[in-house]
Amino acid sequence: MRHPLLTFSTLLWCGVSCAQDSTLKDNLDLRWSKGDLPPVVFGTEHKKFVEIVNGGEDLLQQCKADKELWARDSLAFRLAHAHASRIVSCREKHSPSTHVVFEFVGATDVLQKTCAHLDGSGAQTLTSRIAHFGEFAFHKITLQGNNQNRMNDNLTLSLSRPIRPTDQSPPLTKRDRFRLFTAKTLTKTQPYVSSALTAGFGVLFSPNNIWGRGGDKFANRFESSFIQRLVTYGMQSGFAAAFHEDVRYRPSVENGVLKRARYALARTFILHTPRGNEVAFANLAAAFSSGLIINVAHPGRENFLHPGAWKLAGGNLLGFVEGNLWTEFKPDIKHFVRSKILHRQ
Repeated sequence: MRHPLLTFSTLLWCGVSCAQDSTLKDNLDLRWSKGDLPPVVFGTEHKKFVEIVNGGEDLLQQCKADKELWARDSLAFRLAHAHASRIVSCREKHSPSTHVVFEFVGATDVLQKTCAHLDGSGAQTLTSRIAHFGEFAFHKITLQGNNQNRMNDNLTLSLSRPIRPTDQSPPLTKRDRFRLFTAKTLTKTQPYVSSALTAGFGVLFSPNNIWGRGGDKFANRFESSFIQRLVTYGMQSGFAAAFHEDVRYRPSVENGVLKRARYALARTFILHTPRGNEVAFANLAAAFSSGLIINVAHPGRENFLHPGAWKLAGGNLLGFVEGNLWTEFKPDIKHFVRSKILHRQ
Protein backbone atom coordinates (compact mmCIF):
# COMPACT_ATOMS: atom_id res chain seq x y z
CA MET A 1 0.00 0.00 0.00
CA ARG A 2 2.95 2.28 0.50
CA HIS A 3 3.69 2.74 -3.18
CA PRO A 4 0.13 3.67 -4.28
CA LEU A 5 -0.15 6.06 -1.35
CA LEU A 6 3.11 7.75 -2.30
CA THR A 7 1.95 8.05 -5.91
CA PHE A 8 -1.37 9.54 -4.87
CA SER A 9 0.36 12.04 -2.55
CA THR A 10 2.73 13.10 -5.32
CA LEU A 11 -0.11 13.62 -7.78
CA LEU A 12 -2.11 15.58 -5.20
CA TRP A 13 0.87 17.83 -4.46
CA CYS A 14 1.42 18.44 -8.18
CA GLY A 15 -2.24 19.25 -8.68
CA VAL A 16 -2.29 21.78 -5.86
CA SER A 17 0.96 23.42 -6.88
CA CYS A 18 0.06 23.56 -10.56
CA ALA A 19 -3.38 24.99 -9.86
CA GLN A 20 -1.80 28.31 -8.84
CA ASP A 21 0.74 28.51 -11.67
CA SER A 22 -0.71 31.72 -13.08
CA THR A 23 -0.14 34.97 -11.26
CA LEU A 24 -1.81 38.33 -11.79
CA LYS A 25 1.34 39.61 -13.48
CA ASP A 26 1.38 36.58 -15.79
CA ASN A 27 -2.20 37.26 -16.81
CA LEU A 28 -1.55 40.95 -17.44
CA ASP A 29 1.43 39.98 -19.61
CA LEU A 30 -0.89 37.61 -21.47
CA ARG A 31 -3.44 40.40 -22.02
CA TRP A 32 -0.77 42.78 -23.32
CA SER A 33 0.48 40.10 -25.71
CA LYS A 34 -2.61 40.79 -27.87
CA GLY A 35 -0.77 43.90 -29.09
CA ASP A 36 -3.67 46.37 -29.03
CA LEU A 37 -2.60 48.17 -25.82
CA PRO A 38 0.28 50.65 -25.47
CA PRO A 39 3.51 48.97 -24.27
CA VAL A 40 4.10 49.29 -20.53
CA VAL A 41 6.62 48.07 -17.97
CA PHE A 42 5.16 46.23 -15.01
CA GLY A 43 6.72 46.70 -11.58
CA THR A 44 5.98 45.16 -8.21
CA GLU A 45 3.09 42.73 -7.92
CA HIS A 46 0.93 43.33 -4.85
CA LYS A 47 -1.91 41.20 -3.54
CA LYS A 48 -4.62 42.96 -5.59
CA PHE A 49 -2.76 44.88 -8.30
CA VAL A 50 0.45 45.26 -10.26
CA GLU A 51 2.22 48.61 -10.53
CA ILE A 52 2.94 50.06 -13.97
CA VAL A 53 6.28 51.86 -13.73
CA ASN A 54 6.52 53.01 -17.34
CA GLY A 55 3.97 53.67 -20.09
CA GLY A 56 1.13 54.84 -17.86
CA GLU A 57 0.74 58.16 -19.69
CA ASP A 58 0.21 56.48 -23.07
CA LEU A 59 -2.27 54.05 -21.52
CA LEU A 60 -4.19 56.96 -19.99
CA GLN A 61 -4.42 58.68 -23.36
CA GLN A 62 -5.81 55.52 -24.96
CA CYS A 63 -8.34 55.19 -22.15
CA LYS A 64 -9.59 58.73 -22.78
CA ALA A 65 -9.65 58.44 -26.58
CA ASP A 66 -10.77 54.88 -27.33
CA LYS A 67 -14.46 54.78 -26.31
CA GLU A 68 -14.96 51.45 -28.07
CA LEU A 69 -12.44 49.57 -25.93
CA TRP A 70 -12.50 51.46 -22.61
CA ALA A 71 -15.14 52.79 -20.22
CA ARG A 72 -14.30 55.38 -17.55
CA ASP A 73 -15.79 54.95 -14.09
CA SER A 74 -17.96 57.71 -12.67
CA LEU A 75 -17.32 58.91 -9.11
CA ALA A 76 -19.88 56.43 -7.76
CA PHE A 77 -17.81 53.52 -9.08
CA ARG A 78 -14.53 55.02 -7.81
CA LEU A 79 -15.58 55.22 -4.16
CA ALA A 80 -14.14 51.76 -3.44
CA HIS A 81 -10.68 53.25 -4.08
CA ALA A 82 -8.70 55.55 -1.84
CA HIS A 83 -8.52 59.18 -3.04
CA ALA A 84 -11.54 58.63 -5.32
CA SER A 85 -11.69 62.29 -6.32
CA ARG A 86 -8.16 62.40 -7.71
CA ILE A 87 -8.03 59.20 -9.73
CA VAL A 88 -9.14 58.12 -13.18
CA SER A 89 -10.44 54.55 -13.33
CA CYS A 90 -10.71 52.76 -16.69
CA ARG A 91 -12.14 49.32 -17.46
CA GLU A 92 -12.16 47.39 -20.70
CA LYS A 93 -15.64 46.73 -22.03
CA HIS A 94 -15.16 43.01 -22.63
CA SER A 95 -14.72 40.22 -20.11
CA PRO A 96 -12.31 39.46 -18.49
CA SER A 97 -11.61 43.17 -18.17
CA THR A 98 -8.36 45.01 -17.54
CA HIS A 99 -8.96 47.59 -14.82
CA VAL A 100 -6.40 50.41 -14.62
CA VAL A 101 -6.33 53.12 -11.95
CA PHE A 102 -4.42 56.35 -12.57
CA GLU A 103 -3.65 58.44 -9.48
CA PHE A 104 -2.64 62.10 -9.79
CA VAL A 105 -0.74 64.48 -7.53
CA GLY A 106 -3.41 66.47 -5.70
CA ALA A 107 -5.63 68.44 -8.06
CA THR A 108 -2.98 68.54 -10.82
CA ASP A 109 -2.66 66.59 -14.07
CA VAL A 110 0.66 65.10 -12.97
CA LEU A 111 0.42 61.31 -12.96
CA GLN A 112 1.78 59.92 -9.71
CA LYS A 113 0.95 56.22 -9.83
CA THR A 114 -0.59 53.69 -12.21
CA CYS A 115 -1.70 50.21 -11.23
CA ALA A 116 -3.68 47.45 -12.97
CA HIS A 117 -5.53 44.23 -12.25
CA LEU A 118 -8.08 42.00 -13.97
CA ASP A 119 -11.82 41.76 -13.26
CA GLY A 120 -14.07 38.93 -14.32
CA SER A 121 -16.74 41.30 -15.70
CA GLY A 122 -16.43 44.21 -18.11
CA ALA A 123 -17.92 47.68 -17.73
CA GLN A 124 -20.06 48.45 -20.78
CA THR A 125 -23.49 48.22 -19.19
CA LEU A 126 -25.15 48.51 -15.81
CA THR A 127 -25.69 44.75 -15.88
CA SER A 128 -21.97 44.00 -16.10
CA ARG A 129 -21.23 46.62 -13.46
CA ILE A 130 -23.68 44.90 -11.11
CA ALA A 131 -21.95 41.59 -11.88
CA HIS A 132 -18.64 43.22 -10.96
CA PHE A 133 -20.14 44.51 -7.72
CA GLY A 134 -21.16 40.95 -6.86
CA GLU A 135 -17.61 39.83 -7.59
CA PHE A 136 -16.25 42.64 -5.38
CA ALA A 137 -18.62 41.75 -2.52
CA PHE A 138 -17.66 38.06 -2.74
CA HIS A 139 -13.98 38.92 -2.36
CA LYS A 140 -14.69 41.18 0.61
CA ILE A 141 -16.82 38.58 2.41
CA THR A 142 -14.56 35.58 1.73
CA LEU A 143 -11.28 37.53 1.95
CA GLN A 144 -10.21 35.82 -1.27
CA GLY A 145 -8.81 37.31 -4.44
CA ASN A 146 -9.50 36.24 -8.00
CA ASN A 147 -8.52 32.72 -8.95
CA GLN A 148 -5.73 33.61 -11.38
CA ASN A 149 -5.61 30.13 -12.86
CA ARG A 150 -9.29 30.38 -13.83
CA MET A 151 -8.74 33.97 -14.94
CA ASN A 152 -5.96 32.72 -17.22
CA ASP A 153 -8.32 30.16 -18.79
CA ASN A 154 -11.04 32.78 -19.37
CA LEU A 155 -8.54 35.30 -20.68
CA THR A 156 -7.05 32.78 -23.11
CA LEU A 157 -10.54 32.02 -24.42
CA SER A 158 -11.35 35.73 -24.71
CA LEU A 159 -8.15 36.51 -26.60
CA SER A 160 -8.95 33.80 -29.13
CA ARG A 161 -11.85 36.00 -30.30
CA PRO A 162 -11.72 39.60 -31.59
CA ILE A 163 -11.41 42.04 -28.68
CA ARG A 164 -13.40 44.69 -30.49
CA PRO A 165 -16.97 43.74 -31.41
CA THR A 166 -17.50 43.40 -35.14
CA ASP A 167 -21.19 42.44 -35.27
CA GLN A 168 -22.82 45.42 -33.58
CA SER A 169 -24.28 48.60 -34.99
CA PRO A 170 -22.30 51.83 -34.61
CA PRO A 171 -22.82 53.48 -31.19
CA LEU A 172 -25.74 55.87 -31.00
CA THR A 173 -24.81 59.55 -31.03
CA LYS A 174 -26.80 62.23 -29.22
CA ARG A 175 -28.40 63.17 -32.53
CA ASP A 176 -29.32 59.53 -33.18
CA ARG A 177 -30.95 59.27 -29.77
CA PHE A 178 -32.91 62.48 -30.33
CA ARG A 179 -34.14 61.23 -33.72
CA LEU A 180 -35.16 57.94 -32.15
CA PHE A 181 -37.12 59.83 -29.47
CA THR A 182 -38.91 62.08 -31.97
CA ALA A 183 -39.75 59.07 -34.19
CA LYS A 184 -41.47 57.41 -31.23
CA THR A 185 -43.36 60.54 -30.20
CA LEU A 186 -43.72 63.25 -32.86
CA THR A 187 -42.58 62.61 -36.42
CA LYS A 188 -44.30 59.29 -37.20
CA THR A 189 -47.99 58.42 -37.55
CA GLN A 190 -48.00 55.55 -35.05
CA PRO A 191 -47.79 57.69 -31.84
CA TYR A 192 -50.89 59.70 -32.82
CA VAL A 193 -52.83 56.61 -33.89
CA SER A 194 -51.90 54.84 -30.65
CA SER A 195 -53.03 57.77 -28.49
CA ALA A 196 -56.27 58.12 -30.48
CA LEU A 197 -57.06 54.40 -30.11
CA THR A 198 -56.30 54.54 -26.38
CA ALA A 199 -58.61 57.53 -25.99
CA GLY A 200 -61.34 55.90 -28.09
CA PHE A 201 -61.31 52.65 -26.13
CA GLY A 202 -61.34 54.65 -22.91
CA VAL A 203 -64.42 56.60 -23.96
CA LEU A 204 -66.26 53.43 -25.01
CA PHE A 205 -65.42 51.15 -22.10
CA SER A 206 -64.83 53.48 -19.13
CA PRO A 207 -67.80 55.46 -17.76
CA ASN A 208 -65.59 57.45 -15.38
CA ASN A 209 -66.41 61.17 -15.62
CA ILE A 210 -63.05 62.41 -14.32
CA TRP A 211 -62.20 62.89 -17.99
CA GLY A 212 -65.13 65.23 -18.65
CA ARG A 213 -68.13 64.62 -20.88
CA GLY A 214 -68.82 64.42 -24.59
CA GLY A 215 -66.03 65.56 -26.88
CA ASP A 216 -63.98 66.78 -23.94
CA LYS A 217 -63.76 63.21 -22.66
CA PHE A 218 -62.00 62.03 -25.83
CA ALA A 219 -59.78 65.12 -26.05
CA ASN A 220 -58.69 64.84 -22.42
CA ARG A 221 -57.91 61.13 -22.76
CA PHE A 222 -55.94 61.80 -25.95
CA GLU A 223 -54.00 64.56 -24.19
CA SER A 224 -53.24 62.28 -21.25
CA SER A 225 -52.07 59.39 -23.43
CA PHE A 226 -49.91 61.60 -25.63
CA ILE A 227 -48.24 63.45 -22.73
CA GLN A 228 -47.60 60.15 -20.97
CA ARG A 229 -45.95 58.90 -24.15
CA LEU A 230 -43.73 62.00 -24.37
CA VAL A 231 -42.62 61.66 -20.75
CA THR A 232 -42.05 57.89 -20.95
CA TYR A 233 -39.98 57.92 -24.12
CA GLY A 234 -38.11 61.00 -22.96
CA MET A 235 -37.14 59.15 -19.79
CA GLN A 236 -36.26 56.06 -21.83
CA SER A 237 -33.95 58.10 -24.05
CA GLY A 238 -32.22 59.67 -21.04
CA PHE A 239 -31.78 56.41 -19.15
CA ALA A 240 -30.57 54.61 -22.29
CA ALA A 241 -27.88 57.26 -22.78
CA ALA A 242 -26.86 57.03 -19.11
CA PHE A 243 -26.71 53.21 -19.16
CA HIS A 244 -25.11 53.04 -22.64
CA GLU A 245 -28.02 50.97 -23.93
CA ASP A 246 -29.25 50.73 -27.52
CA VAL A 247 -33.03 50.35 -27.24
CA ARG A 248 -33.69 50.25 -30.98
CA TYR A 249 -35.91 47.30 -31.80
CA ARG A 250 -34.47 44.86 -34.32
CA PRO A 251 -37.08 42.53 -35.88
CA SER A 252 -36.68 38.82 -35.27
CA VAL A 253 -35.69 36.23 -37.83
CA GLU A 254 -38.21 33.74 -36.43
CA ASN A 255 -41.03 32.18 -38.43
CA GLY A 256 -44.56 32.06 -37.06
CA VAL A 257 -46.73 34.69 -35.42
CA LEU A 258 -46.43 33.32 -31.88
CA LYS A 259 -42.64 33.06 -31.96
CA ARG A 260 -42.32 36.58 -33.33
CA ALA A 261 -44.81 37.97 -30.80
CA ARG A 262 -42.92 36.25 -27.99
CA TYR A 263 -39.68 37.75 -29.28
CA ALA A 264 -41.22 41.25 -29.32
CA LEU A 265 -42.49 40.79 -25.77
CA ALA A 266 -39.12 39.57 -24.51
CA ARG A 267 -37.27 42.50 -26.10
CA THR A 268 -39.21 44.84 -23.81
CA PHE A 269 -37.26 43.46 -20.86
CA ILE A 270 -34.13 41.95 -22.44
CA LEU A 271 -31.64 43.55 -24.82
CA HIS A 272 -29.52 41.46 -27.17
CA THR A 273 -25.95 42.79 -27.22
CA PRO A 274 -22.63 41.47 -28.57
CA ARG A 275 -21.90 40.43 -24.97
CA GLY A 276 -25.11 38.40 -24.71
CA ASN A 277 -28.60 39.09 -23.31
CA GLU A 278 -28.82 41.85 -20.72
CA VAL A 279 -31.65 43.43 -18.74
CA ALA A 280 -33.21 46.47 -20.44
CA PHE A 281 -32.74 48.77 -17.45
CA ALA A 282 -33.66 51.88 -19.48
CA ASN A 283 -37.13 50.50 -20.26
CA LEU A 284 -37.80 49.49 -16.66
CA ALA A 285 -36.50 52.76 -15.19
CA ALA A 286 -38.44 54.84 -17.73
CA ALA A 287 -41.69 52.95 -17.15
CA PHE A 288 -41.64 53.40 -13.37
CA SER A 289 -40.24 56.94 -13.23
CA SER A 290 -42.78 58.11 -15.82
CA GLY A 291 -45.51 56.44 -13.78
CA LEU A 292 -44.49 58.46 -10.74
CA ILE A 293 -44.47 61.72 -12.71
CA ILE A 294 -47.82 61.17 -14.45
CA ASN A 295 -49.41 60.07 -11.19
CA VAL A 296 -48.55 63.47 -9.70
CA ALA A 297 -49.22 65.62 -12.79
CA HIS A 298 -52.41 63.71 -13.91
CA PRO A 299 -52.68 65.48 -17.33
CA GLY A 300 -56.15 65.55 -18.91
CA ARG A 301 -58.08 64.75 -15.75
CA GLU A 302 -60.66 67.27 -14.57
CA ASN A 303 -60.22 66.33 -10.92
CA PHE A 304 -57.24 65.23 -8.85
CA LEU A 305 -57.92 61.51 -8.54
CA HIS A 306 -54.54 59.77 -8.86
CA PRO A 307 -54.58 56.63 -11.03
CA GLY A 308 -51.64 55.02 -9.19
CA ALA A 309 -47.97 54.93 -10.19
CA TRP A 310 -47.82 51.13 -10.44
CA LYS A 311 -50.82 51.01 -12.77
CA LEU A 312 -49.28 53.71 -14.95
CA ALA A 313 -45.91 51.91 -14.98
CA GLY A 314 -47.65 48.75 -16.16
CA GLY A 315 -49.33 50.76 -18.90
CA ASN A 316 -45.95 52.14 -19.95
CA LEU A 317 -44.48 48.64 -20.24
CA LEU A 318 -47.49 47.60 -22.32
CA GLY A 319 -46.76 50.63 -24.50
CA PHE A 320 -43.22 49.35 -25.09
CA VAL A 321 -44.65 45.95 -26.01
CA GLU A 322 -47.11 47.62 -28.39
CA GLY A 323 -44.27 49.52 -30.08
CA ASN A 324 -42.21 46.35 -30.50
CA LEU A 325 -45.17 44.43 -31.92
CA TRP A 326 -45.91 47.24 -34.37
CA THR A 327 -42.30 47.32 -35.60
CA GLU A 328 -42.21 43.51 -35.84
CA PHE A 329 -45.43 43.09 -37.81
CA LYS A 330 -45.61 46.41 -39.68
CA PRO A 331 -44.28 44.96 -42.99
CA ASP A 332 -46.80 42.09 -42.80
CA ILE A 333 -49.69 44.45 -42.05
CA LYS A 334 -48.73 46.72 -44.94
CA HIS A 335 -48.49 43.75 -47.29
CA PHE A 336 -51.88 42.44 -46.16
CA VAL A 337 -53.59 45.81 -46.62
CA ARG A 338 -51.97 46.37 -50.02
CA SER A 339 -52.65 42.91 -51.44
CA LYS A 340 -55.89 41.79 -49.77
CA ILE A 341 -57.78 45.02 -49.19
CA LEU A 342 -56.50 47.45 -51.82
CA HIS A 343 -55.70 44.59 -54.27
CA ARG A 344 -52.38 46.11 -55.22
CA GLN A 345 -49.20 44.22 -55.96
